Amino acid sequence: MKKRPGRHSKILAVDDEPKNIKLLEAILIPEGYVVETATNGQEALDKIETIEPDLILLDIMMPDMDGYQVCERIRGDTSLPYIPIIFLTAMRTDQKDMIHGLDIGGDDYVLKPFDTFELLSRIRAALRVKGLYDELARTKTELARYVSLSTLKMVEKTTLGRDISAGETTDVTVLFSDIRGFTNITEDMDPAKAFEMLNLYLSKQIRVIEGHQGIIDKLTGDEIMAIFEGQDMARNALQCAVAIVNTLCSSDSCLSADWVGVGIGINTGPVYVGSIGSETFKDYTVVGNTVNIAARLCGFAKKFQILFTESTRDLIDVKEFGYTSVGKLSLKGIKAPMEVFCLR
Repeated sequence: MKKRPGRHSKILAVDDEPKNIKLLEAILIPEGYVVETATNGQEALDKIETIEPDLILLDIMMPDMDGYQVCERIRGDTSLPYIPIIFLTAMRTDQKDMIHGLDIGGDDYVLKPFDTFELLSRIRAALRVKGLYDELARTKTELARYVSLSTLKMVEKTTLGRDISAGETTDVTVLFSDIRGFTNITEDMDPAKAFEMLNLYLSKQIRVIEGHQGIIDKLTGDEIMAIFEGQDMARNALQCAVAIVNTLCSSDSCLSADWVGVGIGINTGPVYVGSIGSETFKDYTVVGNTVNIAARLCGFAKKFQILFTESTRDLIDVKEFGYTSVGKLSLKGIKAPMEVFCLR
């Protein structure tokens, strides 16, 4: 439930003058706010980590570390959620200083001595903004459960006004994993049971993929498409494939022997990364022959077989993986036969 600005919101009051702290407590506590206090910048930074305030009232003129420095430290810590910062100042702030305070992440100014009604009004306004930020963060977290990470990044870029329509070409390693005989397995199965089993084995694979720095690009029925990037992309993909097999073969996973049989195909090469679709429905994905080959290898793979291409083998330490060549295969939709390798 979204917290209403006001009652029970936690405010951190930072001021080196005890009388100012007492005045703030006298104003805020009767209004239902929970007030935490700090008498210097370092104490404030330490308390932020533990009490997670909803808003900070920050004195500017403090010894050792002034309010502007504290604000910069807070905004520089990307692990912190958005916390509104209202500067408190006992002197008339000139335009240059005010602009500086806003530029480094401050949200508002209040002049000492406080006008009680003005202070409370500005606090309520700041907490309304905080509520919107928190709601957006929750929405983003929930959205991430239903869309791929790549699509989520596309949405973020769009909302930030960045141009993503042109796309780009880059080298990646693509992994496809597919449950063998899914249609036959579920033909006479209760749909609810089929859904439960499918979700179980997909979730196990997703955790493994994410643990090996993979990005889930697609979930299509019983099939997973994952992308690996960076210098160790081929190594990570092959290690991930082995871990998937080991996870699904473990005793606690084998609830049904028919279900755990996945075939895996891996390929490395250039892909086009970009947004596809219409104005009303878009997906941010990778396309190209590299993807097609990985998908074909997955379809060709037998139960618990991991097949990969020469382009993937060339990027790994051959001593790290045991494999054999299965010869040149003619893959559907691929003109020339290509040599394929299988992990032992």
